[in-house]
Amino acid sequence: MDHRMTKINVSAPARDALGIIAAMIRAARVQRGMTAAELGVRVGVSRGVIQRIEAGEPGTSIGAVFEAAVILGIPLFEVPNSQLRGLYSHKREVNALLPRRAFYASQVKPDNDF
Repeated sequence: MDHRMTKINVSAPARDALGIIAAMIRAARVQRGMTAAELGVRVGVSRGVIQRIEAGEPGTSIGAVFEAAVILGIPLFEVPNSQLRGLYSHKREVNALLPRRAFYASQVKPDNDF
């Protein structure tokens, strides 16, 4: 089995967002005096994954990125971590009110040949 990461095409805004969260994670880790290996143990990943997170590599697991942020006290989605459950519940309720066709439309591949 090939374990190499697949090259992901990332837009400029997504690349910027990756860079921002990467810088925030690295700064918080260093401020707390933690090594990448120590954070990796807490997150449940290798030191190399933490290094890829801090480099803003787009192929890194979003779950690992979010877990590192939570461990380091970095708020996600501009709300305190203690309020994420409520935000998640609210978003699920909103999605439940949408007609099924809204979900179908979001799954249709756009025709970019113009």
